[in-house]
Amino acid sequence: MPSRILASSLLTAMFTAAPAAAGDHGSTLEIDADAIRAHVEFLADDLLEGRRAGTRGYDIAAAYVATQFRLYGLEPGGDDGTFLQHFDLLQAEGLDDEASVVLRRGGQDIVFRVRDDFLPWSDVLAPASRVEAPLVYAGYGISAPELGFDDLSQVDLKGKVAVVLTGAPASFPNSQRAYYSSSRLKYARLKAAGAVGVITVPTRVDQARVPWQRRLDMSWAPSMAWRSPDGRTSVDGWSVDAGVSFRGASAAPLFEGAPAGFEAVLDAADAGEPLAFELPGRVEIRTASTRSQGRSSNVLGILPGTDPDLRDEYIIITAHLDHIGIGKPVDGDAVYNGAWDNATGVAVMLEVARALKDSGSPRRSVLFAAVGAEEFGLIGSDYFAEYPTVPLEHIVANLNIDMPYAAAPTRDFVAFGAEHTSLGPVAAAAAEAEGYRLSPDPIPEEVIFVRSDQFSFVQRGIPAIYLDGGYVPRDPDVDLAALTKAFLQTHYHGPGDDTSLPIPYETLAGLGRVNARIVMEVGNDSERPAWNPGDFFGQAFGGGTAAP
Repeated sequence: MPSRILASSLLTAMFTAAPAAAGDHGSTLEIDADAIRAHVEFLADDLLEGRRAGTRGYDIAAAYVATQFRLYGLEPGGDDGTFLQHFDLLQAEGLDDEASVVLRRGGQDIVFRVRDDFLPWSDVLAPASRVEAPLVYAGYGISAPELGFDDLSQVDLKGKVAVVLTGAPASFPNSQRAYYSSSRLKYARLKAAGAVGVITVPTRVDQARVPWQRRLDMSWAPSMAWRSPDGRTSVDGWSVDAGVSFRGASAAPLFEGAPAGFEAVLDAADAGEPLAFELPGRVEIRTASTRSQGRSSNVLGILPGTDPDLRDEYIIITAHLDHIGIGKPVDGDAVYNGAWDNATGVAVMLEVARALKDSGSPRRSVLFAAVGAEEFGLIGSDYFAEYPTVPLEHIVANLNIDMPYAAAPTRDFVAFGAEHTSLGPVAAAAAEAEGYRLSPDPIPEEVIFVRSDQFSFVQRGIPAIYLDGGYVPRDPDVDLAALTKAFLQTHYHGPGDDTSLPIPYETLAGLGRVNARIVMEVGNDSERPAWNPGDFFGQAFGGGTAAP
């Protein structure tokens, strides 16, 4: 998953008194925990070198999933009668030694230090960039007049470098906060308003949530974008000429002599007050990148429906197959295996596919999609949604499975997006039937609903839900928060996310049974899933138009 932190999901140990056997709680689907384990152990093996999209290790993983689909008897859903949908990748790695930020004000130059004060953005479209322009503080970079909040209307951005805060105001309703936090949306609107560069500054919440050292540790990872056969790319319309991310306190000099100082700006942000103004001086930003081209794929298998009137409609189940690859060594280990993220999700999806094939298809068809390059911006799922191999208007729902992390056996699952569509009650009933319950999003500030592959479908107006691990322990003596915090600090997006960690495969089997129940319910219902009346995402995307 992309730099996402699940502060209250799950980790370890096997169920001892939890729903384990497929027959428990009236389940009619056999989900094999040992099969899930076998898939995880293969996909997270060092031999696959972390499954980074565009590498041989990823291609091996894709061939493995395609082989499983064929063994199960699924039909190919990819290109030219195969299980693979290929797409071209543009890749870029930033050159820190050639990056610079200089603030020119009052006849003086203030030189910021790369890695100490800022990190440059790598650019998949250009090998180098230079921008020198006046500065404007544009608040969060958000225009939400329906909420009485509009940063962009207060300043002229044409030909300027926009200084913007990360995230969105905590005062926003959760759905709007998730939507307006999107960097892609922000940069598209800043660019449309005429900005030639962007400097992002973390809010106090984001400084605490993702410390600067964490950003440095992951700064070696490349940027990626898809490129279509007609030359379009996934960054068209929102890639600015030059961009950098500042360390929190390092941004203070930008606000010297401004209508409000840096701490006052952060205070206003904490209070949810729109604030925007011109900043004194000009800034010069230089960035450079090494660029390369590659190729990756989504793996697509179809379980045909049984109803002649509904089999041309599809439920799509997604799980991202990629992880980060080989990167910065930690304690001598440079392979970022991605056992939890997301070998587990792919393994659950594979076992759901097998179980549904063996037990009997629903009336609608089911499209299973192991998608690529999620870790670098939901690229594979976005490519599929832009160039679907089945008519997009025939896809009635998306179920996503991404790092269903379990810190200990729980009594619940979390269903991100349950409150937006009719899939919510279906998921709640499915969980109850398997001896679980659904809990609300425990960390709305993480805006997870827009940060995994389901959002590629939400943006096209397709109802979606994402089942994740819960946070209500079966053993009251277990401190789930402490276990999760330890995982996030030590293993998440690091080489330590491997199969040496305890993984409760019976818990994953339970998650598989819940997902399978949802598929059967939605697949057999004569009515399509629908957005709830007045839902923000339904109103924003119900017409099927993707965000910029």
